[in-house]
Amino acid sequence: MIKGLFKLVFGLIRLAFFLVIFIVIFHTWVIRQALTFTLSHQLGADVSIQSVKMDWKNTGFEVRGLEIGNPYSFPRGTLANIPLVLVSVDLLGIPQGVLKLKTVGIVLRELQVMNVPQKGLNLLELKPLQKSNEERSSSSREAVQGQIKKYAPEVIIDELIFSIGDISYLDTSGPSLKQNHYRAGIQGATYYNIRGTQDVTAIVVGEVLKKMGLGYLEAQLKTFQGRLVSSGAKKSGLLSQVMAALNGNTAN
Repeated sequence: MIKGLFKLVFGLIRLAFFLVIFIVIFHTWVIRQALTFTLSHQLGADVSIQSVKMDWKNTGFEVRGLEIGNPYSFPRGTLANIPLVLVSVDLLGIPQGVLKLKTVGIVLRELQVMNVPQKGLNLLELKPLQKSNEERSSSSREAVQGQIKKYAPEVIIDELIFSIGDISYLDTSGPSLKQNHYRAGIQGATYYNIRGTQDVTAIVVGEVLKKMGLGYLEAQLKTFQGRLVSSGAKKSGLLSQVMAALNGNTAN
C-alpha cells in the first residue's frame, strides 16, 4: 500500500512538473519575449512583436504585428512587415529537447529591400545567410552564442506555408537613386521538412530574389535549399486557417 502511495505521489509530482512546463511554454508573454530575443539573435536584426494569442484548438499560437528591421550593419528601417504568423506545436518532442512545429504559416505583407554601397542587399546580410559570421564575432560574443546553441532546442518545421505581398526596392549604390515596386503575388507557397530560421530565411529570400529578377543572386542560395521540398498545401485543420489568412481573410 505504501509503495502504491509513493507511486501516486510521484505520479502527481511528475504531472504537476509537466503542467508547469506547459503553462510556462504557452504563456503569451513568455512566448513573445522568447520569440523577440531568439529571432533578433538569429537574424542579426531588431525584431518587434505586437501581440501573441493562444490557439488552444490547434495546440499553437498566433503572432501578430511582427516587424523585422534591417541588419545591424545597415541604416535603421523596416525590412519585413509580417502581420500574422500561425504556429502549431507538436508537444511530444519537447521532453526530448526538440521543438517540433507541425505547421508554420507566414503572411508577409511587405518587404523593403535596399542596396547600399559597399554592403549590398540588406536581405543577403541577414545572419542565417552569412557563412563567415562566427569568424567576425568577438570571443565574448562567441561564448554567448555557444551557450545559446548549447541550451536552445533544435527546431523542426514539418510544413511551412507563406505568402508574400509587395516588394519595395531602393538602390542607393549608383550615381542616382533608383526605386522599384514588385507585386510578388505569392499565395500559399508550401515547403516541407524545414530546419529552423536558416532554412526559412533562405526559402523566403530565394523567392523574393526570383520575383525581383535577381536570378544570379538567387542561385547562390541553392545550397541552402537543396533538400527542401515545395508542394501544394492540403487545406485541413490549421492549414485551412493558414490559407484563409494567406488569401487576405484575416483581420488586421
